[in-house]
Amino acid sequence: METIKFREIIELFLTRTIYEIKSESEVPNINFKFDDNGIYIFKNIIEKPFVKEGYWTPNATQKDLDFILYGNSDNCLTIHVKDSVVFFTNLVNITNSLIKLYEFYGIKSSARNLAMHLMRRIWLRMGVEDFNNVELFLSNQLQFVNNKYLDICISKRITSFYDYDVFVQTIVNSTFDETTRSMIFTINGSGETYELPHILYDVDDNGICYIYGVQSTNSQKSKLIERKLYKLNKNIDNPNVHPSKVYALILFVNQLHKKGITRIIVPGMQVLSYRYHELLSLKAKNDLIEAKKQLEESPKDVYFQKKYERIKKWYNRVYNKEDLISYLKTEELFNLMYRIIMHNPNIEIMNEVIIQGDCLKMRIK
Repeated sequence: METIKFREIIELFLTRTIYEIKSESEVPNINFKFDDNGIYIFKNIIEKPFVKEGYWTPNATQKDLDFILYGNSDNCLTIHVKDSVVFFTNLVNITNSLIKLYEFYGIKSSARNLAMHLMRRIWLRMGVEDFNNVELFLSNQLQFVNNKYLDICISKRITSFYDYDVFVQTIVNSTFDETTRSMIFTINGSGETYELPHILYDVDDNGICYIYGVQSTNSQKSKLIERKLYKLNKNIDNPNVHPSKVYALILFVNQLHKKGITRIIVPGMQVLSYRYHELLSLKAKNDLIEAKKQLEESPKDVYFQKKYERIKKWYNRVYNKEDLISYLKTEELFNLMYRIIMHNPNIEIMNEVIIQGDCLKMRIK
């Protein structure tokens, strides 16, 4: 199995990652300030470049180091790296663990490409407190990748919903998603299928489950099954979340209970998320303009027709949706967690959000 090396990932950070982040070509701009040991490591990489057989590996230069030292912006957040060895060791271990996890799910990946994707995007998952201790943040991310306690690679039946069967499966997420994994529940039977919203979750070494989102998809949704889902709203005053999300979360909590996981944390805002979705919106707009131009120049070309429809579909999904996405990931998610207490009396709230931190803490009795 191909892996990433310590010196390799540092050179990639110096020659690629820092420029990609600062350019805001995909992710929000952030500053990195490294300790003296980090500067020493960078200088050592410049003096003794990393070499990998079969690969072209661009050598880091003093210009790259100067960009890290003096290229910071005044109008963005700063990550203070207090222990550069721990920082880069964690990035190496997360990358190599992800390679194993993807392999476990039948996905092949290039170590260098995955390392570059990871180092560009992993900061999107940082909460407010994570900026105070990036080493701890990365340590937690490593725990999340390695924890396979809830993994169900092959879909299996777990219960019934009226006359239908309910199946569960987990998938591994992309590096730009909020979590390492998602759990998916599907209601099936009599020729009807309804895929419930995905639960984006992670589990740490202490057996605490973190829920970062309950995300709707464009998958199959039987209207017949959906009408039955709306029965969950019976006797609920002013229901403010879709019953499909409610049922997905009920099923997820049941899975936690079966596995003996009793503590749940719903983190607050992921700090860089809003700006990330602004950038996503802008790119979708530019891509649509370009696709439309290509189609106008070659209106009968089937490739450009399909390309335009695909890009337009993505544009409709993300353009100017940063406020909605922010609401879904924070306020609606908290509303959803409070809602399931009405369906499961064994769940209790352990704190008051904002007054006692920005995370919602829950316990399954």
